Amino acid sequence: MHQRNTNNTNTGATFSPSSRSSSTQHNDTSNTRIIAFCGTPPRSSSISTLPTNEIEHRYVPRPPIESDFIFETCLTICKIISLFLQYLLIYKSEKWIGPYSTSASFIHWHRIDGCVIGILIIFCFALQEKLILLRIIINIIAFIYSFWFYSWKYVLVFTYPLICSLLVYQDQNSKSYQQQQQQQQQMSISSNSLPGHYCSPHAYDLRYETDCLRIEFNQRIRHILFSSFLSVYYICIVPLAFCDTHYIRLDVTLLFQFSFIVFLSLIMVYTSHYLPLELLTVFHRNGKHLGSWQCLTNHNHSSTIPSWDEKNQIGYEPNSIVKYKRQIYRSSQCSSTVAEPANMYHTRFAILFSRPFIFPLILCSIQIILVILQILFLLLDQRWFIVVPQMILFIFNTYTIGHTTRDMYLLYLVYG
Repeated sequence: MHQRNTNNTNTGATFSPSSRSSSTQHNDTSNTRIIAFCGTPPRSSSISTLPTNEIEHRYVPRPPIESDFIFETCLTICKIISLFLQYLLIYKSEKWIGPYSTSASFIHWHRIDGCVIGILIIFCFALQEKLILLRIIINIIAFIYSFWFYSWKYVLVFTYPLICSLLVYQDQNSKSYQQQQQQQQQMSISSNSLPGHYCSPHAYDLRYETDCLRIEFNQRIRHILFSSFLSVYYICIVPLAFCDTHYIRLDVTLLFQFSFIVFLSLIMVYTSHYLPLELLTVFHRNGKHLGSWQCLTNHNHSSTIPSWDEKNQIGYEPNSIVKYKRQIYRSSQCSSTVAEPANMYHTRFAILFSRPFIFPLILCSIQIILVILQILFLLLDQRWFIVVPQMILFIFNTYTIGHTTRDMYLLYLVYG
């Protein structure tokens, strides 16, 4: 539905307006590229309104974004290395104690099932969206191998991710979300295809754009969380399921720490790629137009207050008071407001993206917490099989640290 326009500057964007605007559809039948700083003159209205296109958007540089192929390839390598680190933590021997240990190696190699490692390595490749056929084939192989060499209970280990996939995406078949499903089918979770902002003078077009961007954001967040969960499941959970605890002593606390760090690291890596600064800028520009409403509990002379009009073409002025569903609402104080009162989706979107620093600060806070946890784990326990995984994971996290630092610095230069 949305395609990134690489020919325009960062102030230009594309967007498909709402089907309710016949005049906009007539002028935009070929999906024409519109400059964000459009100069449509303000329209007259019987109520106190403010033209929505008077809001100016500052230019934000476009940092380079890796292609999906390069990102998935590098991420697959990181997953495979994390998988071997998990096996190191599970099958470590007691040789690290000193020369008095009876173990001949640092790892109990003879206890490791090489076929399971091969299956999990292929799973690390198959988690890419374009390799669905490989995922189906490796699932069939995993079912046969776990049933033939172990028991039917181990088949459930590889069945659980499939059940989770059905539960996560079951709402796409709901009739109440039929329109959203049509929009979601047109969207692709990719860094090469990003939505744009259409600085429309019509309030209902901006609300429709908000709904499309909200669906895009929800789709990307769901993809980030579920992809991170699947990766952690195959990297950390499946090796534990096929481990023989009769011969191997497991350190549950250590394994939980490693799994949690891997999960947070994958979330940050996926977020830095699928929610880049360019996309967050689009969300911020729409959220700046959207505004918000505050419900007034005590207000006199409610009979003289005009009702909120969905067909109103221009946004409400700051501090405007309207009546909506027997409630009184006041618009935001900083700019015009085009959001629908009592619409929680619009309210949450405005809270997250009305200011350019809110969502990047959330990501930056998670990154800081992740680094502090890794440092604490290293300070509390400095054994070699703890230091090695944490240091390697810290090297992986430098990718997201660099992205987060760069984005925050650019936002500070633009809005600081």
